[in-house]
Amino acid sequence: AALSVSPSGPRLGWRRKVDSHPVRAMSAYWFLRAFLENCVIKVFFRRVDVVGLFRIPDSGPVIFMANHNNQFVDPMMLIVNINRVVRFLIATKSLGRPMIGTFARMAQAIGVNRPQDLAKKGKGTVSCDEGSTAAVGEGTEFTKELHVGAKIKVGDTELGVKSIESDTQCTVEKCPMAICSALYKVLPRVDQALMYLTVHTALKAGDCIGIFPEGGSHDRATLLDLKPGVAIMALGAMQAGAGSVKIVPCGLNYFDPYRFRSRVIVEFGDPFEVPTALAEQYTTDKRGAVAGLMKLVDDAMKGVMPGAQDYEEQQALLTMRALYKPRNKRLSPEETLKLNKMFAMARIHMGKDVRFESLMTEVIEYVELLRSASLRDRDVRMGLARDKSMAWRTVSALLQLLLLLPLTVPTGVLGLPVAAVTAALAKREKKQALAGSSVKVKALDVVASYKIIVGLVVLPLYALLLAAVATGWFHLSTLGFFLTLFIFIPVFFGNGIRACDHSVRCLLRCRATMLFWGCSSTAGLLQKLLIDRREKLQEKVQRFVEDAKLLITEEALKAESDLQAKEISGKIDLLQREGVVPAAAGSSLSSPLLDKSSGQEPSSGCVIA
Repeated sequence: AALSVSPSGPRLGWRRKVDSHPVRAMSAYWFLRAFLENCVIKVFFRRVDVVGLFRIPDSGPVIFMANHNNQFVDPMMLIVNINRVVRFLIATKSLGRPMIGTFARMAQAIGVNRPQDLAKKGKGTVSCDEGSTAAVGEGTEFTKELHVGAKIKVGDTELGVKSIESDTQCTVEKCPMAICSALYKVLPRVDQALMYLTVHTALKAGDCIGIFPEGGSHDRATLLDLKPGVAIMALGAMQAGAGSVKIVPCGLNYFDPYRFRSRVIVEFGDPFEVPTALAEQYTTDKRGAVAGLMKLVDDAMKGVMPGAQDYEEQQALLTMRALYKPRNKRLSPEETLKLNKMFAMARIHMGKDVRFESLMTEVIEYVELLRSASLRDRDVRMGLARDKSMAWRTVSALLQLLLLLPLTVPTGVLGLPVAAVTAALAKREKKQALAGSSVKVKALDVVASYKIIVGLVVLPLYALLLAAVATGWFHLSTLGFFLTLFIFIPVFFGNGIRACDHSVRCLLRCRATMLFWGCSSTAGLLQKLLIDRREKLQEKVQRFVEDAKLLITEEALKAESDLQAKEISGKIDLLQREGVVPAAAGSSLSSPLLDKSSGQEPSSGCVIA
């Protein structure tokens, strides 16, 4: 039998109870939003840029979908930057965690019981020939451990169970690869009807739903196969009477997502309405309607993602952007994303071009050279400055370091214990996450989340300890203790973190000066090896962009044309609903995105995370 789980998660006591009072629930959401914005996001990240905020619909049912590269930080980032209440879907397993569960209930999140969270190790071993549907077990107990609809998981391969003949034989889906006496896990079939009902009810009420269609967080450069849950939710809600449902793609572009005081660009893509033709088709052909909508979803998500194939290629494309940028030009967030996508588009359409392959190879070699020298491209870029400019920059950086020293040194000393504890525990969590996942590369997606979680527990306790020590040392009164705890310590650490952040950038500037303009033989070697190489690479990148500009422009115009056609299709659907245009007149028209021969088949994996 399928498992059925409440969308609010397991009821483990009064802390887990969801507040059903609408006013209190709404107040808790906006309190949580303010707390996350001011005490988490602004502290952990140095800079958060938002692109396309005007594209967010002001009212009506909306589904926000985003890439999932930073575990619990991703929903925090969207909650903070979307000025509407967004109910995110979260794994029921996460709802059982003390702090995460509390935050999720304040955010009115909807729990989803994922089969992978309920997986159990199967007894014995299983074998199956390539292309066969007959699974044979050795020392297994299929009649006790399996049920129809469950899945046998061997490595990354999942085989759906169709029937069970005996303890050692069962019929499964067509096996894509040969399996010989392999250990396996059993993934139970989970009934998600109650979760879908909760989502449909929310959309009918005009609320917003947040979902990560990849199904789980990861640290890969590319999107995982998208799960069809987002399409099932949208089409099911329209069938249930929610009216027109809009889907907004969101791109979360992190620069070193696991590092403290890093940078993020949040991009909101163009929203699109779910075509009414697909909603009508959903009543008779659910699989076909979901597949059609997933093509739109896949195209929309690719529009807000950089498009690199792997981490190495992603670093190369980012370096190409830095090489193309003029030295004294400061890019806006929109320009940064535009350049990223331009180089990604060039890779897609010119990947087999000899010039592009040669250029990519040289850029990758340059990136590897920087990594071996423990440098970044910005260090080399600083070394390109003229003598007078470099001297002035260095003197200015040294003066700023000296001025900030009275604040940075105490902050660094007092903050060292917290930094050490969070780093050690985050490293342990990363190791555990990597061992339990088959899609993570280094499990860097869990580091920032765990640093924040640990910090939210350790920092208040540490502040209490510091306030107690200060009270005893300076013989403060009770009022002095509370003023120290709630005013002096937060203000001190808040300004100290910003001062340390700025001091690090000043140190990097001084380091670049010493490396490239010092008196040692290393400076001359780096000048010859890196600065000369960068200048030559920059000329090649700029020349390549000029040569490839026509192709890139044509592709951009085509994408814009597709977008306009999609908007026209949505307006025709609206006119049909209002009776201005007869349904027969519009029935011959279809969204051009549905007719694109992209060759991409929608994923049919598990629903969502």
